[in-house]
Amino acid sequence: MHVPLRKSLCCTLALLLASTPLTRAQQNSTVSPPPTPSQIQQAHTVFLTNSGTDPNFPIDETKAFNDIYAALQAWGHYQLVNSPDEADLVFQLRDIAPITDVTGNDGGVYSYTSPAFQLTIIDLRSNIALWTITSPIYLAGKNQVFARWVSISETNLVSRVKVVAGQPLTPDETADLTTVPNYHHVRTGLIIVGLVVGTGVAGGLILHHLFENSLADQKASQDAFCKANNIPLSECAGG
Repeated sequence: MHVPLRKSLCCTLALLLASTPLTRAQQNSTVSPPPTPSQIQQAHTVFLTNSGTDPNFPIDETKAFNDIYAALQAWGHYQLVNSPDEADLVFQLRDIAPITDVTGNDGGVYSYTSPAFQLTIIDLRSNIALWTITSPIYLAGKNQVFARWVSISETNLVSRVKVVAGQPLTPDETADLTTVPNYHHVRTGLIIVGLVVGTGVAGGLILHHLFENSLADQKASQDAFCKANNIPLSECAGG
């Protein structure tokens, strides 16, 4: 072996050996999550607003707003007031449906949306958004089955508020946070743009691609929430 090459290999090996303890220390170290803003836990009054709905949102926004208002009122932790002047916090509710994937072929273009309820908590004194909570909506089934999953998503939004406010969840609320529909029956939120004249095989491949991406998005959202709130991933939906 040439001397320069041997020296280079020795230096590389030395660097690897030196970095091993540091890598292990970084892996073993645990960092406590930052505390939630104290304003959320200390507030007594809340003004809930309807901040609008994205295009293609699949649910009646008025009914969703009324349902979430009723759930917050039934919880009773915050007093819901009729004016921001009376409130410690403003809860801005928005129904979102971001496009999370786009694909297509010569026959047409397809986009996939991932609808969710999004609640932004604003401190009125500083006019700063303290926290944003998102609760995905699973587009599963029809009629009563679909209504059940919408109801679970609404419940989960309030449950996430409870967690941020430092309040305990009931066993049923915890179970709902880790419940997802049978993926084999999930109805994907496809929006067909343009004239679709593709073949059945091409259409099937596109639907499969979008379906797989939707599963990844839903699982990532659940895993992130469970990690943030110390729920074992083994107990998370899809974990």
